[in-house]
Amino acid sequence: MSATPLVEAAGRSAVTLAVPCKSDEPSVARTLEALWMCARLLEKRGHAVRFSVCVNGMRGSAALEQVERFARTASGAGRTDVLVTERADKATAWNRLRAACDTPWIAFCDADVEPAPEALVHLAEALESRPEAIVATARLEPDLAGAGWVARAAALPHRFDLGVVRGPLYLMRSSAVLRMPEGLLLEDGWLSAEIGSRGPGAVLSVWSAVVRYRPAATLADYFRERLRTEAGKIQIRAERRRRGVPNGPIARYPWEWMLRSVGPREWPLAALNLGVRGVARVAAEIAAWRGREVAWSTVQTSKSSAPSGK
Repeated sequence: MSATPLVEAAGRSAVTLAVPCKSDEPSVARTLEALWMCARLLEKRGHAVRFSVCVNGMRGSAALEQVERFARTASGAGRTDVLVTERADKATAWNRLRAACDTPWIAFCDADVEPAPEALVHLAEALESRPEAIVATARLEPDLAGAGWVARAAALPHRFDLGVVRGPLYLMRSSAVLRMPEGLLLEDGWLSAEIGSRGPGAVLSVWSAVVRYRPAATLADYFRERLRTEAGKIQIRAERRRRGVPNGPIARYPWEWMLRSVGPREWPLAALNLGVRGVARVAAEIAAWRGREVAWSTVQTSKSSAPSGK
C-alpha cells in the first residue's frame, strides 16, 4: 500500500485499524491477515489506512512477536504502530489506541476473529451515507461447522439486530468517544449505552459487513462468557449512576421477530440460552451485592478454534 497522508484521500476519510490484543492471544496473525485484505479494499475505495495494535499483558509474549512480525513484513515502514501496556485490560488498550489515533475514523477489531475482506468497505459506505450515525457495527457470523448444542445456543442471539455495538468489529467517528473507563468487563456494552443514548440512528447495524467468530463450545465456557456479560451490565449501570447519567436498556430485544424466527426445532436451544443467561445474571447480582468483582478469564475454545474459511 502506498504511503498516503493520513488526512483525506480522494474525499474519503482516513481510517485507523485498531486491534486490542491480549498477550496470550495465540492467533492474532490470522486476524491481522484478514484485516490486511480489508485494508486493501478500503484503499481502493480511496481511504488512507493505518494499522495500530496494542498488546496488553506481559511483555515478550508470542502475541507481541506475531504483531511485530506483521509490522515488519506486511505493513511496510511506518504503516503499523505497535503499542504495549502491561495491564491486561481491554479498555486500557482501547484508550491507548484511541489516544494514538490521528484519523477521522477508527475501526476496532478483536484479535481472535476473522473479518470478511469487504466488511470494512460496507461499514465505511454505511457510515458515510448516514451522517447521524456515530458507529457502524458488523454482523457476527458464527462458525458452526461440527458445533454442538451449546455453541448453537450461544450463537442464537447473533441472528438478530439488538441495536448494540458488536465488539468484534465496528467503525466509528474517532471524535465521538475520547476515553472509556478502564477495568470494564463489557467494553462494547459501555459503548452501546454511551453512543446509543445520543439519539436514533447513532448505532448503525450493517448486516452486509460480516466478521466470523467461534462461539463457546462447552457449558462451562458459555456460562463464564455470560457471567462476564451480566457482571459487565451491572458495572455499566453503576458507572453511569456515578456520572449522573440516566440508565436505560443497553440492547433492544425484538421479541416478536425472535419468536417468529425461532422454530420448534430450536426451542431447546432458546431454552438453554435463556437458562444460562438467567443463572449468570443471578450469580452476577449476588456477587455485586456481596461487593465482589466478578473475574473474567479467557474462553479458550474461542481462542483455539479457527473461524470458517480457514
